[in-house]
Amino acid sequence: MIAGLRTILLLGLGAIVLYAMQHNTPGYGDITSPIAIRGKVGERVESHAFAYGAANVHLARAVKTESFGWVRDYSSSGVWLIVEGAAVAKKESLTLLSAEWLSPSGIRYALSQRFSTMRGYLPTERLEPGLPRPVLIAFELPETAIRGGRLLIARSGLIPLGEELWIEFEQKAPLEIKPSITLARGSGSMPWTLAAK
Repeated sequence: MIAGLRTILLLGLGAIVLYAMQHNTPGYGDITSPIAIRGKVGERVESHAFAYGAANVHLARAVKTESFGWVRDYSSSGVWLIVEGAAVAKKESLTLLSAEWLSPSGIRYALSQRFSTMRGYLPTERLEPGLPRPVLIAFELPETAIRGGRLLIARSGLIPLGEELWIEFEQKAPLEIKPSITLARGSGSMPWTLAAK
């Protein structure tokens, strides 16, 4: 009788331990997720392979691009978030292929592909060691996804345990959304010019 009761208690204890382990052990996605390196707008944030600094952040309802006399209008059902910054490789030539916006609710938004032919746009720029390059990043977001969000930049979104920069956008004042931003082809070291209206 006592041996049977002991067996039942041990089986029950084992079931409780297994249940607790199952619900408290991180999953494979959590174990292999990128390593976050935190920073803020206006700071240079460094990983082992590259560094990035977000200098200026612009919000607009529409974006116009001017290139070789052609003007294109890009509207959005949400808001354009455009980030001007600079990136540099540290040890070897590389291209930063992953840039996402993480909203406060946890939804990730992919980089807009509408400016992929523009000089200086992040996924098209090859970075060389020691040579900082100006880079432009643009997202189309719902207005509710901006405040409290963060910019995520990585060498690739497919490398387990890679490094990912988490750049915080601290905005305490009300969002200042311009009616329009114009991006034009730049000259010299700056591949674009930006004018907000």
